[in-house]
Amino acid sequence: MNNNIRRFNLYDESPLFQIFISLIIILGIGMALVLILLFAGQLIFSSDLNVFQKTASALKYNDLAFMRYILIVQDVAIFIVPSIIILRLMKPEDAEGIPEIKVPQLKEIGLVIILAFCIFPITSFTGQINSAMHLPDSLSGVEQWMTRQEDKADDLLDLLIVADTFPAMLLNLLMIAVLPAIAEELIFRGVFQKIFYRLFRSGHLAIWFSALLFSTIHFQFFGFIPRLILGLVFGYLFYWSGTLWLPVISHFVNNAFPVILAYIQGAEKLRAPVDISLLHQVIFLPLPIISALVILYYFRNKRKN
Repeated sequence: MNNNIRRFNLYDESPLFQIFISLIIILGIGMALVLILLFAGQLIFSSDLNVFQKTASALKYNDLAFMRYILIVQDVAIFIVPSIIILRLMKPEDAEGIPEIKVPQLKEIGLVIILAFCIFPITSFTGQINSAMHLPDSLSGVEQWMTRQEDKADDLLDLLIVADTFPAMLLNLLMIAVLPAIAEELIFRGVFQKIFYRLFRSGHLAIWFSALLFSTIHFQFFGFIPRLILGLVFGYLFYWSGTLWLPVISHFVNNAFPVILAYIQGAEKLRAPVDISLLHQVIFLPLPIISALVILYYFRNKRKN
């Protein structure tokens, strides 16, 4: 199997051909794995995909377990496995391992964790502005549909994020923070940002295009701007550091923080509206913004040196 992969190499192929093959691998291998694991999950949990149409009160314990299983399968089958295959196909023939997953320095990991906490007030502020935006009256029907879909997604997240025990919280960390961070950074930064860089011949265009794709693919209009900001931060971290581990760590912290807060405070308090006015938030925003820019500037300078 390994020899066959080495014979078929995408490194010298055109970016458009790389995108074409990548989509085939994602849709072909990814969907095949999903179907196999979905069939196995239905047998194991005695449930089916109709659970996503049920109300919270109608869900049983095995239904919730099956829903968690589906989310894990989605990350592993559609993103992680295909991404690793694609990255192996795209590396130079003389490269040892996958260059994009080299281990960063401890100092860099610490800076990225600080950066992730600096981003929280920025995404919170922009998220409030984004959620107050409205489409033109002619698209009111579309806006109502998007609102219903996002409310449904929020209700599902609230249902799954509740953890009464520490092991349940660890499972939520795996499902909501660890796997999505690895899966999404592998596919959006590791695969597509690299291909877009070759396509556009510009690191900035590649980062912005990947971030737009990253935010759009979540299908959450009212969280589009903060997710775009996250995509840009993750993209520049990868571009300037050369390792996917730094955006993965930043992505993990961003997802893990609300999971831990939900365990400590409860999901209801987590979803409660921010009681700090936008004006007061603006006053305190310069500090996290400047801190984030300084950390990003460090990685930019390190790449130049």
